[in-house]
Amino acid sequence: MSFLILSALGLCLGAMPAAAQRLIAAPVRPAVPVVPVFAGPAASLRPSLAPVLSPALSLSAPALRPAAAVAPALALPAAAAVAAPAAVEVLAWPAVPSAEAAEAPREAASSFPALQSLRILGAAAARPAAGRNGAVLDGVFEGRRPRTLNGVSDPALPNDAAAQAARRVVAILVRHRGRLTPEAERDLLAVLGEAQAAGILRPAVAAMLFDPLVAQRLPPMDDARRLDYARRFADMLDAELTSGGFVPGKPGAEPWDAMARRHAALLDASAYAPRPAGAPSLLEEPGFIAELEALSGARFSGGNAVRPLIDGPASAAERERLMLGAKASIHLAAWAIYDDVSGERTADILIAKHRAGVKVRVMVDGQTALLHGGRTLARLEAAGIEVARWRDPARPYDGLHAKVLVVDGRAAVAGGMNVGDPYLHMDPRGQKWRDTDVVFEGPAALEAAAFFRSLWNRQAGVAPIAGEAAAVPGSGGARVSLVSAEPSGESRVLLAHLKAIRGATRRINIENAYFITFPALRDALLEALARGVEVNILTNSLESVDEPIVGVPILESLPELMRAGAKVWLKRGATLHSKFMTVDGVYAGIGSFNLHPRSVRYEVELLLQALGGALPGELDAVFARDQAEARRVERPADLAIPATPLNALVRRFMFNQL
Repeated sequence: MSFLILSALGLCLGAMPAAAQRLIAAPVRPAVPVVPVFAGPAASLRPSLAPVLSPALSLSAPALRPAAAVAPALALPAAAAVAAPAAVEVLAWPAVPSAEAAEAPREAASSFPALQSLRILGAAAARPAAGRNGAVLDGVFEGRRPRTLNGVSDPALPNDAAAQAARRVVAILVRHRGRLTPEAERDLLAVLGEAQAAGILRPAVAAMLFDPLVAQRLPPMDDARRLDYARRFADMLDAELTSGGFVPGKPGAEPWDAMARRHAALLDASAYAPRPAGAPSLLEEPGFIAELEALSGARFSGGNAVRPLIDGPASAAERERLMLGAKASIHLAAWAIYDDVSGERTADILIAKHRAGVKVRVMVDGQTALLHGGRTLARLEAAGIEVARWRDPARPYDGLHAKVLVVDGRAAVAGGMNVGDPYLHMDPRGQKWRDTDVVFEGPAALEAAAFFRSLWNRQAGVAPIAGEAAAVPGSGGARVSLVSAEPSGESRVLLAHLKAIRGATRRINIENAYFITFPALRDALLEALARGVEVNILTNSLESVDEPIVGVPILESLPELMRAGAKVWLKRGATLHSKFMTVDGVYAGIGSFNLHPRSVRYEVELLLQALGGALPGELDAVFARDQAEARRVERPADLAIPATPLNALVRRFMFNQL
């Protein structure tokens, strides 16, 4: 939460009059050099993170400005920025006064998360002259504030009440002399929470972005783009304010520790006690499978043909074959469709099938659509294809992360791949990530059609879908269930993972792009290790991860598990985007779900579970191949986790967003 606040404060400080900045800035030269904090290319940051982590940047802006240009009074001691991956400045921090410099690193390391001990977040306070605080705030956020955009009124545009909320934020900074103390944090959260409850959080952020003193420090952008940027940043603030219980009238999210205890109680209510290593797998017990169905809310059906699609070319070919053969309908849901070779080729096929009389519907995440695929989506709409930009009006910070293609209600593709070159590899010169999809026919495909229909029919401005015809059973022998989860309810996809882990007696293989443990997942894996179950984890390294800000949290999730006996491999080279887990060679789970907090808190996810058949063994073989190409980490010390204050701040205050 404080990380979000600090991001907003960078905007505020950029807009403050020089006199107000002097009240906050340290009056003495720091005892150590200062440098900006870096966190990787803005273009590679997930849209959900980038507006928070780089508030001075527009994701697709070609020019990037130093953080020091956004908030000149902020900087970080050079010694604290060791090993921060260089590329784009994300946020600059208050200078450490000379009197505090010697103690700051020790205190930050020993007593974090006590906020008052993080002296590196404070700045030496110049004692303000009596009566000056009010005067220096005169004129703050009173600059250009457009009342309409292209002649149309928009509630997200700055207004007088929003400007007043922005001034209150600055007043708190001045009153606390730039120190983010617990009292200052409480006051800031109160103001932001009141702004959200009053419906003026977006215009308050917009008031900052439209102010000339801030605007001149941002990359060039027109008013429409500036307003979109304000919306995204405000939605992220909204998410954390609401989850933290700081919005009057809105309950906060269930604390992670409380969730772990509740989930443990659900698992402990089983008629089957966990079995020691070497015993028959519980995932072959009909009664245990019935409990898995109850927890996940999805029943297993037989008669499904299931086959893994390893990497982009295999998935692209299967998707094209299915779409070209469509007779009645093509339903495509994805986090994003890109303006690239893969996006254009997919659009070509969809438009051709639409003109041939096939009903084509496309659904993408509404927030991501502001950043990716605008040209391709517009082309689909111009051809007469219905496009839904998924949003939950009650939770505007949630996202559609599930990916599924359903053709005629009889065949479907699901997994980790979006419609873009990093995933489908259609551009020979483009990025080529390691990813996994699965194609399936039979009753499970009808479940996929029902999942798409449920999401589609709740979106505004689209014609509802009627039910599909009965599915024809496939020729395969796999028993399959399709589990979905929305962040406004119970994370049944997570419960399915936890239950499968509880049933293990031999081996758990986890291949996941963003392996960032939260209490329930950590406890489940530690319990399995304590029973002697082999746990193998393959995830991204600092070298391979596409989102630099999550690199260190991934590494920080591994030492405790390694000390308990887990074996770890880190990806080399291009990004790992795959998400699957196998248990005891008899169970496979594959889908869009990343084993990280954000997939639980804020994203719609989809998981295909398979029992028996060939899929578990096929994915185990894929895992073995990926292991051979990855780097085995033998000891926790070999993880070489960079030690910077940013690591702790991100994990403590941005945990829900990781």
